[in-house]
Amino acid sequence: MTGMTFAQVRDRYLNRTMFRSQNTIDAYRRAIDLFLEFLGDPTAMRDLAIAGHPYLGGEQVPLDALSAGDAPIFSQFAGWLSKDKDSADSSVRLRLAGVQRWFQFMDDYGWLPPDFPLSKARRIVRDEFKAAVHDGPKESPPNIEEAIYYYDYLELPPKLQRENVDPERIHRWEVIRLRNRALMHCLAESGGRISEVLSLNIDHFPLRNLERGEVLRVQVEGKGKHRYALRFCYALPAVRDYIEARGADWVTEKKGKTPLFVNHAPRYADRRMSRYSAWHVVNEAAKELHIEHISPHDFRHWRASQLINDGQPLDVVQDYLGHRSVETTRRHYARTDPRRVDDATRDTPLAPPERQ
Repeated sequence: MTGMTFAQVRDRYLNRTMFRSQNTIDAYRRAIDLFLEFLGDPTAMRDLAIAGHPYLGGEQVPLDALSAGDAPIFSQFAGWLSKDKDSADSSVRLRLAGVQRWFQFMDDYGWLPPDFPLSKARRIVRDEFKAAVHDGPKESPPNIEEAIYYYDYLELPPKLQRENVDPERIHRWEVIRLRNRALMHCLAESGGRISEVLSLNIDHFPLRNLERGEVLRVQVEGKGKHRYALRFCYALPAVRDYIEARGADWVTEKKGKTPLFVNHAPRYADRRMSRYSAWHVVNEAAKELHIEHISPHDFRHWRASQLINDGQPLDVVQDYLGHRSVETTRRHYARTDPRRVDDATRDTPLAPPERQ
């Protein structure tokens, strides 16, 4: 076997001289990077043989890890794109085609494991694609509201309640709890994508705004480099508590680009929190609450449905989520609460006939 990782093969593929257009290179890179992100998502991989391979993140997966049990990998990638990435069918097909061309390149060079059935993988996704892409508005997992507040009520574990425990360990645990609490609140209230929420910096949250209790708008770069505002109000106290626990110097921090959400493990202290770590925070809450599956993107679906069922117009929800088209909002999220339809039935009686 080659011993190469998917990331190494990606770089070799994109550095080929046949790619003369930077736009072409960027499109293929985006498709492949999404596939590597898919490989790093433990919940998306649970039905594939490759899921049992010990690795850290999608980029570190060796090609050798592929086997016959991974034949549905393209189909599951397409389903992952459509479920968690707000992608239109055309975008899913385009990115899927890019990844399949990349796999063909690996096969041409003899780098794919002999027992990985590339032709079968293509056939499966071709036959199942209609089932893999989204069809109609998305539904949030049941009881997702409980996960939002899981870290609000998390108690100090027994091992840290013993005598003679280093106070620094207790402090670090509390800072991590407050970080996780702020992350969950920010995801739920803003409806932002995980990459957008993790891109936030401390200087986006001036102390004066945290104390006012007003709506704070933070400009972020969404899909396709489209800029829009994440909005925060009820999440701001959690953000304030987390920053204060970190002991951030407001005057110094606001001059730089210090990440809001960082890793507090000693080995990676103060590095911007990774998507993998954020997924772990969400999944840990779901696991402890016995909720089958929650992804960070599910909070976006939940918030959109909440706004719509609260009677907010679609154009307001469109701006809230940063969609370029209101049709995207309608297609993905315009599912009305059945109870509102019941109310409309009761509140709209049949008109009596006019008597002559």
